[in-house]
Amino acid sequence: MAPEIAGPSSVEALFDLPCACQSLRRVARIVTRMYDQELKQARIEITQFGLLTALAISGGATQKRLSGGFAMDSTTLSRTLDRMQKRGWISAKQGTDKREHIFELTASGKRQIAKAQPHWRRAESRLRNQLGESGWKDMQQVVSFLTKGATRA
Repeated sequence: MAPEIAGPSSVEALFDLPCACQSLRRVARIVTRMYDQELKQARIEITQFGLLTALAISGGATQKRLSGGFAMDSTTLSRTLDRMQKRGWISAKQGTDKREHIFELTASGKRQIAKAQPHWRRAESRLRNQLGESGWKDMQQVVSFLTKGATRA
């Protein structure tokens, strides 16, 4: 059964859909665009920055672990990791089996994180200011709740 939809009174209302998935995807695209705009000055995208940061913290990870942790499909992740390898930010070594690779941060990748961090902080600050302190905490709680719920589903 299709949801009942009243005629939109404005362009904004046209995209305020009664679907949680579409609303969350829209917000994710808007926030991603904001972070990418800030990080553009460091010649990196938020997805790449997140992967570099995860590799810096973990010391290395397989594609399967990165895919699961970032909830990314394998094809998209492969393309992103390839670009990062070509830029010299990460390296891959053989895992426990021949098909498995462990990705690690290189010295160039560490420098890239340092270069990008002020721009990432500015994006975080912009979003935090837009939401206000209470909205920021609420957003973190909702994201945590939804993430835990979605991984159990």
